[in-house]
Amino acid sequence: MSQSPHVLVAGGGLGGLALAQGLVKEGISVEVVERDADLNRRQGYYLTINGLGGEALRRLLPPDLFELYLDTSRRPYSRQQSIVVDDQLRELGSRPSMGPPNTGERRHTGVHRRTLRQILAGRLDDVVTYGVSAVGYDEDEDGVTVHLSDGSTRRGDLLVAADGIRSRIRDKKLPKTRVASTAIKGIDLFGRTPYTPDLLAVIPDALHDGVLIATDGRGSRCLMASFRPRRPVAEAAAELAPDIRVDPVEDYMMVSCSVPPGTVVPPPAEWTPQTGVDIRAAMSETVSAWHPAVRAIVAGLDPGSVFSISFSYLEPMESWPSSRVTVLGDAAHGMLPTLGMGANMAIFDARVLLERLVEVRDGGAPLTEAVGAYEAEMRAEAYPVLRLTVDHDNVFGGGALARADAATTH
Repeated sequence: MSQSPHVLVAGGGLGGLALAQGLVKEGISVEVVERDADLNRRQGYYLTINGLGGEALRRLLPPDLFELYLDTSRRPYSRQQSIVVDDQLRELGSRPSMGPPNTGERRHTGVHRRTLRQILAGRLDDVVTYGVSAVGYDEDEDGVTVHLSDGSTRRGDLLVAADGIRSRIRDKKLPKTRVASTAIKGIDLFGRTPYTPDLLAVIPDALHDGVLIATDGRGSRCLMASFRPRRPVAEAAAELAPDIRVDPVEDYMMVSCSVPPGTVVPPPAEWTPQTGVDIRAAMSETVSAWHPAVRAIVAGLDPGSVFSISFSYLEPMESWPSSRVTVLGDAAHGMLPTLGMGANMAIFDARVLLERLVEVRDGGAPLTEAVGAYEAEMRAEAYPVLRLTVDHDNVFGGGALARADAATTH
């Protein structure tokens, strides 16, 4: 093997693409395979980016794409906190955002997920192959061969499984890892409400000032996250990186709201255009006695934006021998979204792995030793967060959700 490794990445999500950007930036050879045919699959909307993920992006991206990320992230807010309020928007509790200090004139805030993924995919046309997934691999002393869904293979020095919580590569590498499915109480349906002048007129400033979850104390909840970028997304892209395709994004409120017990939510494959309309109506029923702003936000939900999420998390292995195959992001530590840390941890993983591979390129460490160092640092950073997210009700808002629920059951 040459000192500079050839890296194969299974998965073109945020972590896999972030790693590819960093490797290209450092002149290290990389190939990415991504099961999606393009970047249009609906995966979610607003993502919180904190100092951990944001500073990793600074290291991984070329300067102009990093500036594009900053310009298309949401406007700063005064409270870097997760906030719990009651159904009339009276505050019940809060908890500081996780991660290292996040300060400065242009601190990290939050992004539209597709915009960030499009930025991360920028200028990687010769690196990423879309529409094909990694289904297995063979490892030997000289390298690793990955087997792809189209019957072809790729050969490299290192294979990185960045292909999500149900990674087939991880399942072979770490077969004892268990994926646990769970419900997050009242939050598994998401959508977007576009802002209009009339809607903005009735939304209190507090609803633009962080990620909030409202609860009526009887089990119904509504999560809201405002997205208003520093600059219009299309305008920023046209000026800073005109060669990058970034879709325009209108300002919106991301909404995830409970529906009444007994509401039928069909499997995703059975959804029709009417499904989103029906779910919006059910959400409106839930919040019919809530604060007028919440009622207006739910009533304005775009039914075509609604989708459901089945939440899962990993019960990972504590350690394993390092080799030419490693894991990154959700494949390593898939976690529940309550703390807004999943994307940050995946991007941080990419930064740590990049630094270790630079050491390999520069002759400072053998490959498997460098991989082992990455895995140890990844586990030390991610596993405590993963464990916190499993106790999402107590952790979110400093325990305010659990207290609100308990107040109605005693």
